[in-house]
Amino acid sequence: MRLNKGFVENLFVVFALSIIVAFSAFISKQVREVDIFKLKSVNNIIRNIKDKNILVLGIAGFDSNGPLLTDVMMVVNVNLDKLTIKSISIPRDLLVNIKNTENFTKINNLLTINNPNLKIKNTELIKDKVEQITNLKIDNIVIVDLDGFRYFIDAIGGVNVYLDKPLYDPKLANPDNPSERFYLDAGWNYLDGKKAAKFVRSRYAATGDFSRIDHQHDLLLAVFQKLRNLNAFINPVMLYKIYSSWSGYLYTDFNINDGFKLLPLAKNLNTKNIKFTTISYSDPDKLLVSSTSEVYGYFLMPKAGLENYVDIHNYIYNFIY
Repeated sequence: MRLNKGFVENLFVVFALSIIVAFSAFISKQVREVDIFKLKSVNNIIRNIKDKNILVLGIAGFDSNGPLLTDVMMVVNVNLDKLTIKSISIPRDLLVNIKNTENFTKINNLLTINNPNLKIKNTELIKDKVEQITNLKIDNIVIVDLDGFRYFIDAIGGVNVYLDKPLYDPKLANPDNPSERFYLDAGWNYLDGKKAAKFVRSRYAATGDFSRIDHQHDLLLAVFQKLRNLNAFINPVMLYKIYSSWSGYLYTDFNINDGFKLLPLAKNLNTKNIKFTTISYSDPDKLLVSSTSEVYGYFLMPKAGLENYVDIHNYIYNFIY
């Protein structure tokens, strides 16, 4: 992994990534590991030459406790032939095996385990695990921290998000007035960088972390629409502002050739061709079950059994193809 190598290269990288990157990452408790359970076998990974699968991770950032906890995880499937984007969100509380051990941890802890010095140099654990869960080959990885996300939203002038019902989170402060709790009315809401970060952080709802994932999806669509309205994909001034907002906060293995390959998508993508799904414990596609333990607290696991991802493979295949 490398951090923003050169201006021209990264300008094209940001150009390509901004149509799919709209998320945040947040603090959670460090998870202990325990020596239990056995591994299941994994099917052959799907490889479609017309597709590009991008693993998008959000981290809290280096001014936070647990700076490398990946509380935002999306596999973004880009089909350059059909000009579609299909995003699959993975919940942070999924209990997973740590590669080459019999130990388990929550999936959002793998990047920290892989980089104990808190410098992002290795993504093998999270990449391999996501490939195992989804049965999709990961081509590229994008990691963004919370500060970069806020600066990006401000750089494009904020976004408008529609809510079917009011959002109130007593655990989050109003960024405009810290003495008040975070609240958004039903209907259209304008979000600047600080409010957008609160919006995608909020999970004060019956569905908990899954409500936060829904907020991430809503914001992603709002960002894409704003970029289209600004003609950002052909506006060099706006591209430079976007580049500057991410500078120092975006970690990726993308290169300039990867960016060029996504140019047709940036120019021709329609919001109707953007789809989202979540590996969830809710009907009608109940793929996970929840449980608790003294070691992990609350955690999620596949309904088919720990480390058994066959049902998830089938669901994702039908969603994408």
